[in-house]
Amino acid sequence: MREKGSGFAGFIICFLVSLLYHAGWAVATVIALIVHYTASYPLWPVFAGLGIWVLSALISALVITFGNKNYAGPIVKQDNINPYSKSNSDFGMGEKK
Repeated sequence: MREKGSGFAGFIICFLVSLLYHAGWAVATVIALIVHYTASYPLWPVFAGLGIWVLSALISALVITFGNKNYAGPIVKQDNINPYSKSNSDFGMGEKK
């Protein structure tokens, strides 16, 4: 069975959500594009805004997916050493080794 969030599809979904989260840079880029066509300003602010938008979303998606893969590890079954609690045999499951 695969781990939750593993694979390239999880990264793509995270990247798309990050693009939505950083949509303020897209609005600034559209405004720069409108200013370029109306007042004939240079086009480099449009490309700078697009680059900042995509790079910030990419970096945050990479950080999130990298952090998701570095969790604490699998859950290790520990023996119940509490003398006041019931053991597994009391529930009809028997002791598993």
